[in-house]
Amino acid sequence: MPNPLISIITPTTGEPSLIKLMDSLYAQSIDFEHIILWDDKRNGHCEPEGICAINGWTKTYNIEIPEKMIQGVAAGSALRSIGLMASKGKYVIFADSDVWQDPNHLQNLLDTVKNSQWGFCRRKIWDGKGNYIGIDNFESVGDDKERRVPYLLVDNNTMIFERRFGSSAATLYRETTEYNDDRLMTEFLYKYAGQPGISKEATINQVCPERLEGMFKENCTK
Repeated sequence: MPNPLISIITPTTGEPSLIKLMDSLYAQSIDFEHIILWDDKRNGHCEPEGICAINGWTKTYNIEIPEKMIQGVAAGSALRSIGLMASKGKYVIFADSDVWQDPNHLQNLLDTVKNSQWGFCRRKIWDGKGNYIGIDNFESVGDDKERRVPYLLVDNNTMIFERRFGSSAATLYRETTEYNDDRLMTEFLYKYAGQPGISKEATINQVCPERLEGMFKENCTK
């Protein structure tokens, strides 16, 4: 039986790192569709009209949203909500333009939902200069005994969930005015989708903001 289609949602302003993400997506062995969402704040490094022509990226769809439709300080959150409504896959994952995937990432996430309706993996953290910091076994670990922070969080980029939950939760992303959509979605999924499948394998790579480098250097597993 073939693997189910996965919808991958990327809000972006067109950072050059988007190319690295897309290269990693097209190295996967799992079928997917990639929905890229742009608003008027794109910086011109990667433009919607040209991105699909690079390297034959035929599974990529561009959706351009006028900035006036975006509310709150977290524009990426509102774009994710539109991606959730546009997606067609059985499962949905998010992939921001500051991440890239190991070649087995999609398979790793699919394995987590064999007996669950959602799941997540670990993430490898890098600084902005390309230096490896370590594996996050302390923050984005959900309701796990390893968690060492006072809040419940599964990072957007590490999770997979059935699309029907994403469609229901789209308002969480659309209406939030803070950078807290991952916390809201984590709470939503625990409440309505039950216990997640968890992979302790780290198959997603993420660049942390400079302001948080100290926290990750102190707490990540080397």
